[in-house]
Amino acid sequence: MAASGIEFSGIDQLISALRRRSESAVTRVESKALRVAGELMANAMRERAARSNLSRKYHLQDNIVVSNVRRKDGIKYVQIGPNKKVAWRAHFVEFGTSKQHAEPYIEPGFLASKDDSLRILAEEVRKGLRG
Repeated sequence: MAASGIEFSGIDQLISALRRRSESAVTRVESKALRVAGELMANAMRERAARSNLSRKYHLQDNIVVSNVRRKDGIKYVQIGPNKKVAWRAHFVEFGTSKQHAEPYIEPGFLASKDDSLRILAEEVRKGLRG
């Protein structure tokens, strides 16, 4: 009796293509979840940020942003805080000066939204992996 078998040609390429697709899908899900959770935290900071009575062109409250997803040492993250237009003066408000009392908005915003951001992050990842 002759030995019979099936030989697939190109199966290695198919497997690697499937892995690449699933990795890119996971990457998109992670990135979206980070941005959504970051936006929730940014909103909490915006609510607490002081708004100047002066008719400044750039108010701190309007310039708190979420960065694009970044990666350092294989760990993805987003940065949340004032953009370049107001960053030079944002620490005066957060920590105060000798002539101005502190009106913190970063730490209270972070603490108030930390649990909700983690919950949203987990929900977005679950939702993305299901669909």
